[in-house]
Amino acid sequence: MIEDLWFTSQLDKNPNVKYLINTTQKSHFARRNDFYNQHLVDFFKDELSQEIYDKSNYKDSLGRMIVPYILDYNLPKEYKALFQQKTDLDYVVLTKILSANEINNSNLGQYRHLKYRSNFLAGSVVFFKIIDVKNNTTALEISCKSAVYDDLDFNFETNSFEDDVRIATHQSEKQLIKKCFKSILRRIK
Repeated sequence: MIEDLWFTSQLDKNPNVKYLINTTQKSHFARRNDFYNQHLVDFFKDELSQEIYDKSNYKDSLGRMIVPYILDYNLPKEYKALFQQKTDLDYVVLTKILSANEINNSNLGQYRHLKYRSNFLAGSVVFFKIIDVKNNTTALEISCKSAVYDDLDFNFETNSFEDDVRIATHQSEKQLIKKCFKSILRRIK
């Protein structure tokens, strides 16, 4: 399931704009060097001829990181103001990944509609947002939810459903995350 949460524009392909790609937060679930994070960086490098930065290579003239703090998906107003005042960035790309268990165990109202049924085997939700730094707005926001549910007709030994020839190709959360990222990037393209 893919959902356009906010879609006011397409990617700004003007050669003078600068993007900061903030790959998914580090946790037990997602690491900076995971496939989907590299895929995200590669996508922007391929799609845009502009300067693409991540926090580690966006430095001042003395070689110090300009953005040394952790960027959360829900960027606080203070950070947005700092981006406007202290950087020459045009856009900041933010992502967040939550597992099915994190969604189901959350009491936050914003995740209520994303809850999984009890018979899920694997699941994840990928959130993707582009902040327009100059205008202090969200230019684009998309989420993608994936799930594999236990089915009475599913035979785990043959990896197929008993009643037809369908094959379950995505059995782990990592595979589902990759699929979600690919779906989001196809939608943006």
